[in-house]
Amino acid sequence: MEPLAKQRCIQIKQEIGLIEKKTVETSFDLLIDKDSIIAKDERFPIKSILDISYRLKEEKAIGYLYLHTTKGVRTFHIRSEPHLFIDVFKKLRRETTEFE
Repeated sequence: MEPLAKQRCIQIKQEIGLIEKKTVETSFDLLIDKDSIIAKDERFPIKSILDISYRLKEEKAIGYLYLHTTKGVRTFHIRSEPHLFIDVFKKLRRETTEFE
């Protein structure tokens, strides 16, 4: 099934070799489907997410996307504005709470 929205996230690792330390960045997509947000090997049901916020000072700099869940806050690194991703989440959240 095609995701409703996606947000590119960055994973940052420090690797230490024999004579050097380097930073390795990889990326993955945070996906929204009709009932959950999926991040690599984690799944967050829409009903368990209370809010999404972010902090990004400038485009291309590393910022933070926060998933505020019933089990705590999960943080993801981002480099681009997540407006579309957040708008899709808020629309889904409104739709799921209307029927409760």
